[in-house]
Amino acid sequence: MNKKEKNFATYKEFAKMLREVANIYSKLGDEPLLEEGYEYDAIRDAVQYVTNKHDFSFFLLPWREQFRSMPFDVTKRKKWADYVAECHAKGKEIDYDNYDWDK
Repeated sequence: MNKKEKNFATYKEFAKMLREVANIYSKLGDEPLLEEGYEYDAIRDAVQYVTNKHDFSFFLLPWREQFRSMPFDVTKRKKWADYVAECHAKGKEIDYDNYDWDK
């Protein structure tokens, strides 16, 4: 029997991989990110198993280091993204100067 192989190169599969990596990191809670090169072995190994990439420093560490060096409030950025998407959907101009970042 010749089964058709599933195409895993999809946005849905990529999102699944990112969610699994996020779940691994979320288990550390509010613990500060460690300096470059000092990732927990258990975390690094778990991420490698999920991503199928055994060169952690090439695949994930650049994102983590960028966030550690210049952190931001993800919730506020998500609200901004929703606002921009709403403006695009309604054909409104984005008000960069008067957007309320504290809402």
